[in-house]
Amino acid sequence: MKQKIKAVEKLKLKSGRLPYKPDPRTFEVSAYLNQDNLPEIPAEYNWGKKIKPDNWGDMGNLKINDCTCATAGHFIMVWTSSTSKLHKPKYKDILHAYINITGYNPKTDGEGPSVEAIKTLKYWRKNGIDGYKIIAFAKLEENNREQLKQTIYLYGGCYIGLNLPKSAEKQYNESKKWAVPRGGAKGDGEPGSLFGHAVLITGYKDDELQIVTWGKEMIMTMDFWETYGEESYAVFSEQFIKNEKTPTGIDVDVLRNDLETLQKKKAEAAAN
Repeated sequence: MKQKIKAVEKLKLKSGRLPYKPDPRTFEVSAYLNQDNLPEIPAEYNWGKKIKPDNWGDMGNLKINDCTCATAGHFIMVWTSSTSKLHKPKYKDILHAYINITGYNPKTDGEGPSVEAIKTLKYWRKNGIDGYKIIAFAKLEENNREQLKQTIYLYGGCYIGLNLPKSAEKQYNESKKWAVPRGGAKGDGEPGSLFGHAVLITGYKDDELQIVTWGKEMIMTMDFWETYGEESYAVFSEQFIKNEKTPTGIDVDVLRNDLETLQKKKAEAAAN
């Protein structure tokens, strides 16, 4: 007899991501992906393959609304497992970041406040999370599948913000696969009818994406990402560097110089 997947009660599924707020200062990944020296993208890849499915941990996101910080923690796991020794942030370190970002008080604030993903990314870049800082982050174009695959492969994953529909809860509990329901984006399939959420994409294959959320690995279809994804980011990290290069062969100095050049051009254009 096939064993049933144990359902997770609705009240235990925490969110934590507020709607996307445009910031004209945000770097766009298209500017870097247009470079001529980028490696070829394979048909499929998964950066989470070195991490055991039961080792991710929810990073506190089944207790409080810290999904934006939990996603950062899962990213750190992917990067360190790919270039050195796996480092799994402790809940107290993720909580520390969440407190600093939101002002959350564990004694009085219950499940805690939600926060914009971009606010967490900015904090991560300036202050670090569990001692790990990122170099920069860059926004992807909406519904650009090729750009998404490039980002996942070149930078060890993709940080995304979703407006989850109610149908996503049942799919999480039963099939572990997020897909647009048969009725489309209405009723239980309406974007945001459940809540806003942040997750890490670790890989891709055909029209499916491998993700990590609430400490579990899941499949998410590309259609689901296009329908419910509100924001997606490439995240550039020193933890994804070994012998001065990323595992995909991008030289760290080239990466830094390109980012600095593009950021200067963006600042000059904004000033004019």
